[in-house]
Amino acid sequence: MRLPLIVLLAALLTGIAGAESYVVSPQASDATKAAVAAGQPPEHGFPEIHDVRFTSSAQLHPGTNLQATVATSPNINHVEARVKYWNVIFVQTAPGKFVLSYRVPMLPPAALGHWDLEVIARSVDGVEAKRTFPVTYHYF
Repeated sequence: MRLPLIVLLAALLTGIAGAESYVVSPQASDATKAAVAAGQPPEHGFPEIHDVRFTSSAQLHPGTNLQATVATSPNINHVEARVKYWNVIFVQTAPGKFVLSYRVPMLPPAALGHWDLEVIARSVDGVEAKRTFPVTYHYF
């Protein structure tokens, strides 16, 4: 199913995306892995992504300045944006506050098309919350 571009753009700019999901990092403690597997919160609670805001379009091309802010629960110590095997780290400006400013490079023709941009927030316990946003990469 293809959604109209205006719906995709509105979702990107307002931070509306798919439901949040949790993944436990392989480096997490056995206690954390057991707690999450049992549906219980880890020691510092489940990670939460409260808000994701992009100030640039979902239509990316070489030279686009991708800017975003993420608000999370205070137990988050790492946020990244990921498309396939490419990732960019957000800078933490305060507990639960992260920003990104990234100039999109020239990518090979194989990168053209529609992609899922994942915003991943990792807690101090090694549990990740993720939201996914649609983006399109094209040459000018």
